[in-house]
Amino acid sequence: TGVTASNKEYDATIAATLTGTAALSGVITADQANVTLAGTAAATFNNASVGTNKAVTVTGYTLGGTAAGNYTVSQPIGLTANIIAKAANTLTIDPIANQTFTGLALTPAIVVKNGATTLTLGTHYSVAYSNNTNVGTATVTITGIGNYSGTKTATFSIVAKAASTLTIDPIANQTYTGSALTPSLVVKDGVTTLTLGTHYTVTYSNNTNVGAASVMITGMGNYTGTKTGTFSIFIPGPTAVVCCSDLAGTYAFDALQTFCGK
Repeated sequence: TGVTASNKEYDATIAATLTGTAALSGVITADQANVTLAGTAAATFNNASVGTNKAVTVTGYTLGGTAAGNYTVSQPIGLTANIIAKAANTLTIDPIANQTFTGLALTPAIVVKNGATTLTLGTHYSVAYSNNTNVGTATVTITGIGNYSGTKTATFSIVAKAASTLTIDPIANQTYTGSALTPSLVVKDGVTTLTLGTHYTVTYSNNTNVGAASVMITGMGNYTGTKTGTFSIFIPGPTAVVCCSDLAGTYAFDALQTFCGK
């Protein structure tokens, strides 16, 4: 008698701790000086899982002294204690690699550990993500299940997508005007049309005289880096009036005055 089992936080073992001082009962007065409690007590739960009023088994007590042979010792019985869930904030989440912006919510797999033991999603914890679409810092929150309770958070970075992966729709040829030409662009990320001033800026070069002009987009926000495209500036061929009575009308010629068709 005289010992109780202590509650403990889940630690994946069945080891239990006793408190108090064990004492013998049932020893007659004449033998009390000659019978002692000996041995090393060990206490164990019936299993390692979280629970309340869990049975605790005690072993290891023995008897000593010259009168010990007149008695038998019974281990303490009826002991119970609780195993409480371990706080999730004591767990570790392995560093999460940077993720590249895709336009979709990003949910990278995570590795959660209790010490050196890797835990299982859906058994030991659930996971939720926030701020996990656009470039910046995203948050992942785990919530303990079963033998774990509470939450723990970690972060990962979403980095801008390279503008070089975007597409610029073909730009129609432009007619020479003597002024700088800045045709509108259609820029896409996959099938998604992007917005000038939100997703990219645009600059033009060699875009006044006849020849090949260049356009360069520079990523903004969720995009970074540049991509270039080209378009042509040309002078349309002159027209001529054909005076033959059977060919009267306006006909197109190229710059060499070669007949091109009506």
